Amino acid sequence: MQIKKFPKKILTRIPPYTIKKPRGTRDFSPREMEKREYVEDSIIGVIESYSYRKILTPTFEHAELFQLKSGKEIEEHMYVFEDKSGRRLSLRPEATASVCRMFAEELRGSRLPLKLYYSCPMFRYERPQMGRYREFWQLGIELIGPKGPESDAEVIAIAYKSLKKLGLKFQLEIGHLGILRGLMDALDVDEEIQNMVIASIDRGDLKNLKKLIDKQILFDLMGIKGDKGIIEQADNLLDKYPEARKSVNELREVIHWLDLMNVEYKIDLGIARGLEYYTGTVFEIRVPGLGAQDQICGGGRYDDLIELFSGVKVPAVGFAFGFDRIMKAIDLQEIKIPRKVTDVVIAPVSDTVREEAVKIASQLRDELSVDMDLMNRKLEKILEYAGDIGARYTIIVGPEDLKKREVTIRNMESGKQKRIRIENLREEMIK
Repeated sequence: MQIKKFPKKILTRIPPYTIKKPRGTRDFSPREMEKREYVEDSIIGVIESYSYRKILTPTFEHAELFQLKSGKEIEEHMYVFEDKSGRRLSLRPEATASVCRMFAEELRGSRLPLKLYYSCPMFRYERPQMGRYREFWQLGIELIGPKGPESDAEVIAIAYKSLKKLGLKFQLEIGHLGILRGLMDALDVDEEIQNMVIASIDRGDLKNLKKLIDKQILFDLMGIKGDKGIIEQADNLLDKYPEARKSVNELREVIHWLDLMNVEYKIDLGIARGLEYYTGTVFEIRVPGLGAQDQICGGGRYDDLIELFSGVKVPAVGFAFGFDRIMKAIDLQEIKIPRKVTDVVIAPVSDTVREEAVKIASQLRDELSVDMDLMNRKLEKILEYAGDIGARYTIIVGPEDLKKREVTIRNMESGKQKRIRIENLREEMIK
């Protein structure tokens, strides 16, 4: 049997391996990373203005960390594996449990309050959809120690002001899980069913919710939405349920502080965050038209979670932005993100001046962003390249100019050129 050989030209076009990125993951181009870094820096600027400090936890943890209180919704989508010693580990599906573990293990002797923030990838095995991926990024904060309503309000205000700074249009909705829990406790609904009820509310699964509980007052409570005037409506509805009314009063205090901070909000007593560790104030931020319930941020108070890992009851409140969904919202609302600018491209017009060109580039890089032609292109092509990357200036290094210790500076926007002595170049470019 004769084996047909491919011509050499064709063989060079066939890669030895064809390996694609895993489903639910993405590559980010330089321009996409520019946009993501701009948005991240903008949000972090707001967070740090409140004196929060950055932390980082491991990419994988013991699987049981997330199985204790993160809820079945998270547990079903965890990336769990065994290491070579048979330990059951999981890529982190969310950050709050990791931060609480970190507090118990590393920070429990710290002076309170602890103001912490993080920005890192999470991993969940679920069906990819618009703005949701198997590897996704969260940017969030955790405020550990304070219990007063002003601390809840501060956390909510940070999320609100971060998105305002970006110019996004969004809706902030606030509720209180203690109202729902207090009512269900009074109705003798056991904790496991309560968790299933809250998960169904979070998913918007009304059909399953009706199977779990048939108390009309719960559905009446979930329907209370609007401005702060509806607080009285909730008070009246829950007249016979003192524990639920106590949580209504807590929510009333939180919105008082939000009013002082000039935060715009709506109240929605049907908000029920799916993670099982939430205990009090909860909130969500939505961008209409984004899809998948429009949510880009969620958070709330979780006063019992740290105790699971430390044995000491320490109150805490926090939130996480779905960073990828923020980026989708920015695209949806056509918010312009400025490009990073290269200040200078150095253009050596021949190999005879390349060493001098390298010296010039090195001198300018202390203060400026400097690119230099590494492709040995002709001047015309270097100028095209400088234009494509949005460079402000091109410094043309030619043999005749160098004899006079001069170079030519070209303004890429106006096209105007001028010669300048090399010893004056640094001062000219950074003025």
